[in-house]
Amino acid sequence: MKSIIETRLIQWKKQWVSLLFWLIMPLIATLLMINLMSMFQEDSKIPVGIVMEENTPMALNLLESVKASPLIRVYEGTEFEIQKMIESHELDSAFVIEAGYEQQIMKGERNRLITGYKSDLSFAYTPVSEMLISYVQQDTGKAKAAYTIIGLAENIDTNTSVSLDEIMKNTREVQAQENLIRTDFSFNNHGDTDRVEDLTIWNTWGIWVIFSVLSTLFLSDWIIKEKNSGVVLRFSFIRFSFKSYLLRNLIVYSSILLLFDSAAAFAFHHFLDEPISLKLIGTMITFRMLCSTGAFLLALLFKNTYFYYSISFAFVLLLAITSGAILPVEGLTNQFPWLVYMNPVHPFLHQEIWNPWLIIFVLLIIIWFAKGEKINA
Repeated sequence: MKSIIETRLIQWKKQWVSLLFWLIMPLIATLLMINLMSMFQEDSKIPVGIVMEENTPMALNLLESVKASPLIRVYEGTEFEIQKMIESHELDSAFVIEAGYEQQIMKGERNRLITGYKSDLSFAYTPVSEMLISYVQQDTGKAKAAYTIIGLAENIDTNTSVSLDEIMKNTREVQAQENLIRTDFSFNNHGDTDRVEDLTIWNTWGIWVIFSVLSTLFLSDWIIKEKNSGVVLRFSFIRFSFKSYLLRNLIVYSSILLLFDSAAAFAFHHFLDEPISLKLIGTMITFRMLCSTGAFLLALLFKNTYFYYSISFAFVLLLAITSGAILPVEGLTNQFPWLVYMNPVHPFLHQEIWNPWLIIFVLLIIIWFAKGEKINA
């Protein structure tokens, strides 16, 4: 193995730029993509003005609900200031939470609680107003439910005294804890474990796994270059065969890639707060073995590097679309469950150490090494 490493180091001296590029590309590309999309999301938020004419708990809760929306940037001010900002098109639209909001909600009223302002260029007025209406309907429904509970308690046990404020408080706590419906736009799947139901569109490891597969495939072009070189004839006079030479180099490349995979895990933990666990380490080792052996088998089929690059790029593009690593495909996998088993990166994305594709690839390499069948494209 020492001679293999020494030989490979000699070759890397002339190719160290491309080697280093493909080794760090998954890490750099993932961080760059996450940060760019975060900046884009922040810049694309809709500016909306909110005027608070009362500061009751229910009105403040409505304001916090609006601020929690990932697509809205809230500006607070007086009604005069907000109107001026709309006239100068600094705000898309504005809404005034009228005085007496909480009192009217408690009475079951839903009309004339919020006043809206818009201009000729207010393209988001309708969806934002619909969102506010949904929050008002939630508060009204809670109030009606609270009065119903009080009435039932009085009819069942006249000695039982239930406070309206206590019921409303418990209702808000249950809603926050149960998290029945969430569609928050996010870039990472880390964070509070109570929010696992969030709709995660951008997943850090999902983006990384696609770039990692691409870099592994492009780094595996050394197999084709070795097969096309005149060195193959010299193995008749060497103590180990050409196939053994390829497998030993595969171990060297896999070890180096695994080292950079570990660096990516620490970088994501530091910059993106991604957790590191023993389960993640195990799935990462399994994925690296899977990716390296798969790229090795694919490269064995080709003699032309350009044809190999084209097929590799097409495969990665198909994997990005169908794997769910970048775009959600739950609807497709629910309709066709067998797609989950056909997806080679599915176990890694769900941190499952067991991967049947790895067993298949290892068996194919054993058969190739034992029988020496020559299959080229």
